[in-house]
Amino acid sequence: MRLTFQARRRLGAAAAGAALTVVALVMLAPMAWMAFVSAKPETDIFSRAPLSMPDELTGAHYANLFDQFHFGSSITNSVAIAAATVAISVLLGGLAAYGFARYPWRGSGVALAFLIVARMVTPAALVVPLYTIMQRLGLLNSLSGVIVGVTVLNLPFVVWILKPFFEQVPKEVEEAAELDGLSPARVFFRIVLPLALPGLMTAVLYSFLAGWTDLLFPMTFITDSTVMPLTSSLLQMQTGYRIYWGELMAGGIVLTLPPVLLCFALQKYLLRGLRTGY
Repeated sequence: MRLTFQARRRLGAAAAGAALTVVALVMLAPMAWMAFVSAKPETDIFSRAPLSMPDELTGAHYANLFDQFHFGSSITNSVAIAAATVAISVLLGGLAAYGFARYPWRGSGVALAFLIVARMVTPAALVVPLYTIMQRLGLLNSLSGVIVGVTVLNLPFVVWILKPFFEQVPKEVEEAAELDGLSPARVFFRIVLPLALPGLMTAVLYSFLAGWTDLLFPMTFITDSTVMPLTSSLLQMQTGYRIYWGELMAGGIVLTLPPVLLCFALQKYLLRGLRTGY
C-alpha cells in the first residue's frame, strides 16, 4: 500500500520530532544529572546507588559555593568579562562588518578570508604570545587581560556573522536617512542596527558564550582567587586531597543556567540569524 504525500509528510515530521526529542534528552541529561547530584547530601553522593533518591534534598552545596569558595565575586567577574566581551566585540565587529558590507575595496575578500583563517588557529597557540603581551602591559591578574584575549578570538566570528545582515539592508533606506540629515554614524546606529537585529542578537549570544565559558585565558592569566571567574573557580574544587563533588555539580548548574536562559530568551532571533547568511 502506497502512502499518500500528506501521510508521508506527517510520518517524516513525526520521525524528525522523535529524533529531535531524543537529541534534546541526550543534551539535557548532563544538566539534569548535575542538578540531581547537587541536591544530594554529601553522605548520599557515594554511599548509595547513583540513581537512588536521597532521604532528603539539600541546598548545602549551593550555600558552600558562596561561603567556602567565594562564588559571589566569581559571578561578578564572569558577568564583567561576558558583558565587556559582548560590548567590545559587537561594537568593533559591527563597525568592521558594516565597512566590509558597504565599502568593499580591492582585497576586501582576502581580508575577510584572513579573518576566518586567523579564527581557525587554536587558542592554545596564542597563549604564550598573549601572555607575554599581557605581562608587558601589566594586565596579568586582571579582568582586562582576559577580556582582551577572549575578544581577540571572538571578533572575526562577529564580523562574519554580521556582514550578510548588513548586506541585506537596502541601500535606499540609508540614502533616505542621509537625505533627512542623519550623519553616517546615526544612520548606522539608528537605522542599520535595528534592521539587522536578528544578526545583532546572534552576535550578542555568541559573544556572551565566549566570555562566560572561557577557561583557557583565566587559567593562564589569573592566579589571584579574588579575580577568578566561575570557570576558574570550579577548578579550585578539585584539590590533590579531595574533590568537592556536591559543590562542583552545584557550580556547574550556576555556570550553565545563564547561557541556557539567554538562549531561550533570544531563540527567535537566533533561529532567524541561523537561516540568514552565506
